[in-house]
Amino acid sequence: SARLIAHIAIGHARAAVPERFPPVCRPQPSDPHAPLLAAYAEHLRQVRGLQPRTCAGRLLAARRLLEWHQAHRPDQPLATMTGEHVLALVHHFLSLQANGHTRSATVSYIRSFLRFLQWSGVSDLDLARVVPRTPCWPMAEVPPRLAWDDLRRVIGAIDVTTPIGVRDRAMLVLLTTTGMRNKELRSLELQDIYWQVGEVLVRHTKTHRDRVVPLLPEAGAVLAEYVLHARPKTATRRLFLCHTAPVRPLGSSSTVAGIVRRHLEAGGIRLPCAGAHLLRHSLATRMVGQQ
Repeated sequence: SARLIAHIAIGHARAAVPERFPPVCRPQPSDPHAPLLAAYAEHLRQVRGLQPRTCAGRLLAARRLLEWHQAHRPDQPLATMTGEHVLALVHHFLSLQANGHTRSATVSYIRSFLRFLQWSGVSDLDLARVVPRTPCWPMAEVPPRLAWDDLRRVIGAIDVTTPIGVRDRAMLVLLTTTGMRNKELRSLELQDIYWQVGEVLVRHTKTHRDRVVPLLPEAGAVLAEYVLHARPKTATRRLFLCHTAPVRPLGSSSTVAGIVRRHLEAGGIRLPCAGAHLLRHSLATRMVGQQ
């Protein structure tokens, strides 16, 4: 709609010239959980050394725990929480989840916050040991993947008459042939491509270790086409950019996931989880099948 387009345009203008748009001060409702959640976030980052995306899930679970406590035990401090209350809230949260991985993550996040409550002195009890463990068998289900012929058909159908199409083809080919994660692709810089030896240096990995992946000739050709003829002229060293003004690096995982999903749907492929990780699973499945 016109209102949505205007809202997006104003957001871009604020990012481009923030000095022309002073911040708007709106009254914010008081959040009684904010101080404790802020302390928990600092603990996760500074003491446990977790990444922001990992902290987000734990903070969300902590907020839901506090809201449950406020609803079921109004005006009662957290220090009075007992193992019976913990079992009740765990039962409530697990009743909302059907997936084994989600249930396992839920109890893990609850256990983490309860440990923090004891560590920070809010509670004198080790309530984390009361939280039951939910079985989650690894490799119990085959992850979603696509056939190699379907991937090549989707990539071949991308319209490369526009710079955005050239960029999208380079992204999908690189994801399909290297198995990069979403963040790894967004973090690539121009100097990470070793053209002469046919390798790509992947930084900011999930394991905090740099690794080198092969750059196949096909991937190198479409990547060179993008860098030489379609990539916007800008001072940033990030490889893949957003082509709509203001030109900037791809900063959100949902952006890459949306690009992948859009081209898969254009090729007639509709899956509930159609992001960069789907291409990673597809490559792993093909490599296992070739052994």
